[in-house]
Amino acid sequence: MRHLHRAKHESLPNYKYIYASIAAELAIKEVLCRRHPDLQKLLLEMPSPPLEKLYGPILEHYLGHNSGFKNKLNEGQAKRNNLIHQPGSLQISLQQANEYVAVVEKAIFHLLSIRYPKDKLIKRAKGQADANTPSSSSLSTRKNKVKVDKT
Repeated sequence: MRHLHRAKHESLPNYKYIYASIAAELAIKEVLCRRHPDLQKLLLEMPSPPLEKLYGPILEHYLGHNSGFKNKLNEGQAKRNNLIHQPGSLQISLQQANEYVAVVEKAIFHLLSIRYPKDKLIKRAKGQADANTPSSSSLSTRKNKVKVDKT
């Protein structure tokens, strides 16, 4: 959550975007490792699979859920890679960065609600993240694609 906090408070859009992408990657790895400790060595010592895979088939296999955020996170990971490996090749606007941070925040709280379905604090935080999403057509369509655990 430290990188999500940094992303939310960073004033430079490129760094805001990078921190958000890091937060998304670390969150899925943490949730998977807490549920399946035997995955820790693999997830933490090997190159990371694309977020689309982590939030898609890997999440589905190990936790029985598929995240509706996987495609948006994968696009964000590609932009993050350009920002890091090709400095100056891409400029992110503050609005783009804030929208991506909102997507990452929602994805993280979705993960936490899967892992801890009865936790009231997580439910409340997830609800706040859902309510605070910037109004954007690309983000509002994502809202309907997320599977919600109702157990």
